[in-house]
Amino acid sequence: MKLKALKLQLNNCTFQFDMEGISSEVPFVVFLIIHCTKKEIYTQMKQRKPGCYIAAVLLAGLMLGGCGNPNVKANTAESVSASDPETVSESEEIVSAEAETENGFETETETETEIETETDPIVIVLDPGHDSEYCTRNHPDLGVNEQDLNLTIALACRDRLQQYQGVDVYMTREDGSCPDAEHQGEYCIEKRTGYATDLGADLFVSLHNNGTTGVYGAEANGTEVYVSNYSAYTEEGKKLGQMVLDNLAQLDLNPRGVFVRTKEEKGHYDDGSVQDWYYLISYSVEGGHPGMIIEHAYMDNPHDNAILKDEAQLKAMGTADADAIASYYNLQIKTKTEN
Repeated sequence: MKLKALKLQLNNCTFQFDMEGISSEVPFVVFLIIHCTKKEIYTQMKQRKPGCYIAAVLLAGLMLGGCGNPNVKANTAESVSASDPETVSESEEIVSAEAETENGFETETETETEIETETDPIVIVLDPGHDSEYCTRNHPDLGVNEQDLNLTIALACRDRLQQYQGVDVYMTREDGSCPDAEHQGEYCIEKRTGYATDLGADLFVSLHNNGTTGVYGAEANGTEVYVSNYSAYTEEGKKLGQMVLDNLAQLDLNPRGVFVRTKEEKGHYDDGSVQDWYYLISYSVEGGHPGMIIEHAYMDNPHDNAILKDEAQLKAMGTADADAIASYYNLQIKTKTEN
Protein backbone atom coordinates (compact mmCIF):
# COMPACT_ATOMS: atom_id res chain seq x y z
CA MET A 1 0.00 0.00 0.00
CA LYS A 2 1.30 3.44 -0.97
CA LEU A 3 1.01 6.59 1.04
CA LYS A 4 -0.90 9.19 -0.96
CA ALA A 5 -0.32 12.19 1.26
CA LEU A 6 1.88 13.39 4.09
CA LYS A 7 0.80 16.02 6.54
CA LEU A 8 3.28 17.73 8.90
CA GLN A 9 2.42 20.07 11.76
CA LEU A 10 5.10 22.52 12.90
CA ASN A 11 4.25 25.24 15.42
CA ASN A 12 0.66 25.76 14.19
CA CYS A 13 1.76 25.64 10.53
CA THR A 14 0.45 22.78 8.42
CA PHE A 15 2.53 21.37 5.58
CA GLN A 16 0.86 18.85 3.30
CA PHE A 17 2.55 16.96 0.48
CA ASP A 18 1.00 14.99 -2.39
CA MET A 19 2.80 11.64 -2.28
CA GLU A 20 1.14 10.11 -5.35
CA GLY A 21 3.57 7.92 -7.22
CA ILE A 22 6.37 8.19 -4.66
CA SER A 23 8.08 5.10 -3.30
CA SER A 24 6.82 4.05 0.15
CA GLU A 25 10.33 4.49 1.57
CA VAL A 26 10.35 8.25 0.99
CA PRO A 27 7.98 9.24 3.81
CA PHE A 28 10.21 7.45 6.24
CA VAL A 29 13.25 9.36 5.00
CA VAL A 30 11.29 12.54 5.63
CA PHE A 31 10.25 11.19 9.00
CA LEU A 32 13.86 10.53 10.06
CA ILE A 33 15.25 13.88 8.89
CA ILE A 34 12.42 15.87 10.43
CA HIS A 35 12.91 13.90 13.64
CA CYS A 36 16.57 14.88 13.77
CA THR A 37 15.98 18.55 12.95
CA LYS A 38 12.60 19.37 14.42
CA LYS A 39 13.93 20.69 17.70
CA GLU A 40 16.41 23.05 16.04
CA ILE A 41 13.70 24.29 13.65
CA TYR A 42 11.34 24.87 16.52
CA THR A 43 13.95 26.69 18.60
CA GLN A 44 14.59 29.11 15.76
CA MET A 45 10.86 29.56 15.13
CA LYS A 46 10.33 30.35 18.77
CA GLN A 47 12.84 33.18 18.43
CA ARG A 48 10.67 34.54 15.62
CA LYS A 49 13.27 34.32 12.92
CA PRO A 50 11.24 34.46 9.67
CA GLY A 51 13.91 32.72 7.63
CA CYS A 52 13.36 29.60 9.67
CA TYR A 53 9.73 29.30 8.63
CA ILE A 54 10.93 29.37 5.04
CA ALA A 55 13.67 26.86 5.89
CA ALA A 56 11.11 24.46 7.32
CA VAL A 57 9.13 24.53 4.07
CA LEU A 58 12.20 24.33 1.84
CA LEU A 59 13.62 21.45 3.87
CA ALA A 60 10.55 19.34 3.29
CA GLY A 61 10.27 20.46 -0.33
CA LEU A 62 13.87 19.63 -1.13
CA MET A 63 13.65 16.24 0.51
CA LEU A 64 10.62 15.32 -1.56
CA GLY A 65 11.66 17.06 -4.75
CA GLY A 66 15.13 15.56 -4.58
CA CYS A 67 13.71 12.08 -4.95
CA GLY A 68 13.52 12.56 -8.72
CA ASN A 69 9.73 12.46 -9.00
CA PRO A 70 8.39 15.42 -11.03
CA ASN A 71 4.87 14.81 -9.77
CA VAL A 72 5.68 15.72 -6.19
CA LYS A 73 4.16 19.02 -5.06
CA ALA A 74 3.49 20.84 -1.83
CA ASN A 75 0.32 22.67 -0.92
CA THR A 76 -1.40 24.12 2.11
CA ALA A 77 -4.59 22.10 2.15
CA GLU A 78 -5.82 21.54 5.66
CA SER A 79 -6.73 17.87 5.33
CA VAL A 80 -5.87 14.74 3.41
CA SER A 81 -8.51 13.34 1.08
CA ALA A 82 -10.88 11.15 3.00
CA SER A 83 -11.38 8.82 0.03
CA ASP A 84 -8.71 6.47 1.36
CA PRO A 85 -9.17 5.87 5.12
CA GLU A 86 -6.06 3.72 5.36
CA THR A 87 -3.94 6.49 3.84
CA VAL A 88 -5.39 9.00 6.27
CA SER A 89 -4.70 6.69 9.15
CA GLU A 90 -1.05 6.13 8.19
CA SER A 91 -0.49 9.83 7.61
CA GLU A 92 -1.90 10.78 10.97
CA GLU A 93 0.17 8.09 12.62
CA ILE A 94 3.38 9.58 11.22
CA VAL A 95 2.36 13.08 12.21
CA SER A 96 1.41 11.90 15.68
CA ALA A 97 4.80 10.25 16.16
CA GLU A 98 6.58 13.45 15.23
CA ALA A 99 4.35 16.05 16.86
CA GLU A 100 5.94 18.03 19.69
CA THR A 101 4.22 20.82 21.54
CA GLU A 102 5.86 24.06 22.48
CA ASN A 103 5.54 23.20 26.16
CA GLY A 104 7.18 19.84 25.50
CA PHE A 105 10.34 21.43 24.14
CA GLU A 106 10.47 23.95 26.96
CA THR A 107 10.14 21.20 29.54
CA GLU A 108 13.00 19.24 27.96
CA THR A 109 15.26 22.29 27.97
CA GLU A 110 14.42 23.09 31.56
CA THR A 111 15.19 19.52 32.61
CA GLU A 112 18.59 19.57 30.92
CA THR A 113 19.47 22.86 32.64
CA GLU A 114 18.30 21.56 35.97
CA ILE A 115 20.51 18.47 35.76
CA GLU A 116 23.55 20.56 34.87
CA THR A 117 22.90 22.94 37.78
CA GLU A 118 22.59 20.15 40.32
CA THR A 119 25.91 18.46 39.50
CA ASP A 120 27.80 17.88 42.74
CA PRO A 121 31.35 19.24 43.03
CA ILE A 122 34.31 16.88 43.10
CA VAL A 123 35.53 16.50 46.70
CA ILE A 124 39.31 16.27 47.11
CA VAL A 125 41.00 15.73 50.48
CA LEU A 126 44.68 16.62 50.64
CA ASP A 127 46.78 15.08 53.40
CA PRO A 128 50.16 16.69 54.16
CA GLY A 129 51.99 13.64 55.51
CA HIS A 130 53.23 13.53 59.11
CA ASP A 131 53.13 16.53 61.47
CA SER A 132 55.30 18.56 63.84
CA GLU A 133 53.90 17.10 67.08
CA TYR A 134 53.64 13.31 67.19
CA CYS A 135 54.56 12.02 63.76
CA THR A 136 57.69 13.99 62.94
CA ARG A 137 60.19 13.29 60.18
CA ASN A 138 63.04 15.63 61.01
CA HIS A 139 66.26 15.30 59.01
CA PRO A 140 68.72 17.86 60.38
CA ASP A 141 71.62 16.26 58.51
CA LEU A 142 69.72 16.80 55.26
CA GLY A 143 68.64 20.33 56.11
CA VAL A 144 64.93 19.53 55.73
CA ASN A 145 61.98 18.30 57.78
CA GLU A 146 59.56 16.20 55.75
CA GLN A 147 56.39 17.34 57.50
CA ASP A 148 57.18 20.95 56.58
CA LEU A 149 57.95 20.10 52.95
CA ASN A 150 54.70 18.17 52.68
CA LEU A 151 52.67 21.03 54.10
CA THR A 152 54.15 23.62 51.75
CA ILE A 153 53.35 21.40 48.75
CA ALA A 154 49.83 20.66 49.99
CA LEU A 155 48.96 24.31 50.61
CA ALA A 156 50.08 25.21 47.09
CA CYS A 157 48.06 22.30 45.72
CA ARG A 158 44.97 23.48 47.57
CA ASP A 159 45.37 27.07 46.40
CA ARG A 160 45.69 25.96 42.80
CA LEU A 161 42.73 23.57 42.92
CA GLN A 162 40.55 26.33 44.33
CA GLN A 163 41.07 28.22 41.08
CA TYR A 164 39.05 25.54 39.28
CA GLN A 165 35.29 25.23 38.96
CA GLY A 166 33.34 22.32 40.40
CA VAL A 167 35.70 21.19 43.14
CA ASP A 168 35.71 21.39 46.94
CA VAL A 169 39.13 21.02 48.59
CA TYR A 170 39.80 20.01 52.19
CA MET A 171 43.00 19.39 54.14
CA THR A 172 43.71 17.07 57.05
CA ARG A 173 45.95 19.75 58.52
CA GLU A 174 46.83 23.34 57.62
CA ASP A 175 49.67 23.81 60.07
CA GLY A 176 52.10 21.66 62.04
CA SER A 177 49.48 20.26 64.42
CA CYS A 178 48.52 16.60 64.44
CA PRO A 179 45.08 15.76 63.00
CA ASP A 180 44.65 13.27 65.88
CA ALA A 181 45.76 15.37 68.83
CA GLU A 182 43.29 13.61 71.14
CA HIS A 183 45.10 10.29 70.86
CA GLN A 184 48.50 11.87 70.26
CA GLY A 185 48.93 10.23 66.88
CA GLU A 186 47.96 6.70 67.90
CA TYR A 187 45.15 6.54 65.33
CA CYS A 188 46.44 9.31 63.13
CA ILE A 189 46.08 7.48 59.80
CA GLU A 190 42.52 6.39 60.59
CA LYS A 191 41.71 9.98 61.55
CA ARG A 192 43.05 11.33 58.27
CA THR A 193 41.30 8.84 56.01
CA GLY A 194 38.17 8.91 58.17
CA TYR A 195 37.94 12.65 57.61
CA ALA A 196 37.82 12.00 53.87
CA THR A 197 35.20 9.30 54.35
CA ASP A 198 32.99 11.63 56.40
CA LEU A 199 33.17 14.24 53.64
CA GLY A 200 32.18 11.72 50.98
CA ALA A 201 35.49 12.35 49.21
CA ASP A 202 36.04 11.42 45.59
CA LEU A 203 39.79 11.24 46.18
CA PHE A 204 42.19 11.18 49.12
CA VAL A 205 45.74 12.27 48.27
CA SER A 206 48.54 11.99 50.81
CA LEU A 207 51.55 14.15 49.92
CA HIS A 208 54.98 12.97 51.04
CA ASN A 209 58.69 12.99 50.29
CA ASN A 210 60.96 10.00 50.19
CA GLY A 211 64.29 8.74 51.47
CA THR A 212 66.39 5.61 51.48
CA THR A 213 69.24 5.59 54.00
CA GLY A 214 68.55 9.03 55.43
CA VAL A 215 72.19 9.86 54.73
CA TYR A 216 73.01 12.54 52.21
CA GLY A 217 74.35 11.10 48.98
CA ALA A 218 71.74 8.41 48.24
CA GLU A 219 71.51 7.36 44.62
CA ALA A 220 67.74 6.92 44.34
CA ASN A 221 65.93 10.01 43.11
CA GLY A 222 62.64 11.18 41.65
CA THR A 223 58.88 10.73 42.09
CA GLU A 224 56.89 7.64 42.99
CA VAL A 225 53.10 7.38 43.09
CA TYR A 226 51.29 4.59 44.96
CA VAL A 227 47.71 3.63 44.12
CA SER A 228 45.30 0.97 45.32
CA ASN A 229 45.19 -2.71 44.42
CA TYR A 230 41.40 -2.68 44.85
CA SER A 231 40.03 -3.59 41.42
CA ALA A 232 37.54 -0.71 41.20
CA TYR A 233 40.32 1.86 41.73
CA THR A 234 43.50 0.42 40.23
CA GLU A 235 43.30 1.39 36.56
CA GLU A 236 41.92 4.88 37.16
CA GLY A 237 44.47 5.37 39.92
CA LYS A 238 47.28 4.50 37.52
CA LYS A 239 45.88 6.91 34.97
CA LEU A 240 45.86 9.80 37.43
CA GLY A 241 49.22 8.74 38.85
CA GLN A 242 50.81 8.93 35.42
CA MET A 243 49.40 12.42 34.91
CA VAL A 244 51.02 13.46 38.20
CA LEU A 245 54.35 11.97 37.14
CA ASP A 246 54.22 13.73 33.79
CA ASN A 247 53.60 17.11 35.42
CA LEU A 248 56.30 16.71 38.04
CA ALA A 249 58.79 15.61 35.38
CA GLN A 250 58.54 19.16 34.04
CA LEU A 251 60.22 20.24 37.30
CA ASP A 252 63.27 18.05 36.65
CA LEU A 253 62.04 15.25 38.90
CA ASN A 254 62.69 11.73 37.65
CA PRO A 255 59.37 9.86 37.06
CA ARG A 256 60.14 6.55 38.75
CA GLY A 257 56.67 5.14 38.16
CA VAL A 258 53.18 4.40 39.45
CA PHE A 259 53.15 1.42 41.81
CA VAL A 260 50.78 -0.93 43.59
CA ARG A 261 52.23 -2.37 46.78
CA THR A 262 50.36 -5.12 48.63
CA LYS A 263 50.67 -7.03 51.88
CA GLU A 264 49.26 -10.56 52.00
CA GLU A 265 49.27 -10.61 55.80
CA LYS A 266 46.60 -7.89 55.86
CA GLY A 267 44.12 -10.11 54.06
CA HIS A 268 41.88 -9.39 51.11
CA TYR A 269 39.30 -6.83 50.05
CA ASP A 270 35.71 -7.81 49.30
CA ASP A 271 36.62 -8.21 45.60
CA GLY A 272 39.21 -10.85 46.49
CA SER A 273 42.27 -8.68 45.79
CA VAL A 274 45.13 -8.51 48.28
CA GLN A 275 44.99 -5.47 50.55
CA ASP A 276 47.34 -2.54 50.02
CA TRP A 277 50.53 -2.25 52.01
CA TYR A 278 49.88 1.34 53.08
CA TYR A 279 47.07 1.91 55.56
CA LEU A 280 46.46 5.34 54.07
CA ILE A 281 45.30 3.51 50.96
CA SER A 282 43.60 0.46 52.50
CA TYR A 283 41.62 2.59 54.97
CA SER A 284 40.55 4.74 52.06
CA VAL A 285 39.22 1.67 50.25
CA GLU A 286 37.30 0.65 53.36
CA GLY A 287 35.89 4.17 53.49
CA GLY A 288 34.56 3.88 49.94
CA HIS A 289 36.95 6.19 48.10
CA PRO A 290 40.31 5.83 46.32
CA GLY A 291 43.50 6.79 48.10
CA MET A 292 46.83 7.81 46.61
CA ILE A 293 50.30 8.59 47.95
CA ILE A 294 52.67 10.92 46.10
CA GLU A 295 56.33 10.66 47.10
CA HIS A 296 57.61 13.77 45.35
CA ALA A 297 61.38 13.48 45.74
CA TYR A 298 64.19 11.83 47.69
CA MET A 299 65.37 14.01 50.54
CA ASP A 300 68.72 12.22 50.78
CA ASN A 301 69.56 12.50 47.08
CA PRO A 302 71.75 15.55 46.26
CA HIS A 303 69.82 16.50 43.13
CA ASP A 304 66.40 16.20 44.75
CA ASN A 305 67.56 17.72 48.01
CA ALA A 306 68.54 20.93 46.24
CA ILE A 307 65.07 21.16 44.66
CA LEU A 308 63.35 20.53 48.01
CA LYS A 309 65.25 23.41 49.62
CA ASP A 310 63.76 25.84 47.08
CA GLU A 311 60.36 27.05 48.32
CA ALA A 312 59.33 28.14 44.83
CA GLN A 313 59.97 24.61 43.61
CA LEU A 314 57.92 23.14 46.42
CA LYS A 315 54.98 25.36 45.47
CA ALA A 316 55.45 24.40 41.84
CA MET A 317 55.14 20.75 42.87
CA GLY A 318 51.82 21.49 44.55
CA THR A 319 50.60 23.31 41.45
CA ALA A 320 51.68 20.38 39.28
CA ASP A 321 49.74 17.95 41.48
CA ALA A 322 46.65 20.16 41.34
CA ASP A 323 46.74 20.56 37.57
CA ALA A 324 47.02 16.80 37.13
CA ILE A 325 43.98 16.25 39.36
CA ALA A 326 42.03 18.96 37.55
CA SER A 327 42.94 17.50 34.17
CA TYR A 328 41.87 14.02 35.26
CA TYR A 329 38.45 15.30 36.36
CA ASN A 330 38.14 17.66 33.35
CA LEU A 331 37.87 20.73 35.57
CA GLN A 332 37.93 24.22 34.09
CA ILE A 333 39.54 27.36 35.49
CA LYS A 334 37.04 29.75 37.05
CA THR A 335 36.10 32.86 35.14
CA LYS A 336 36.84 36.27 36.65
CA THR A 337 33.23 36.65 37.81
CA GLU A 338 33.46 33.35 39.70
CA ASN A 339 36.64 34.24 41.59
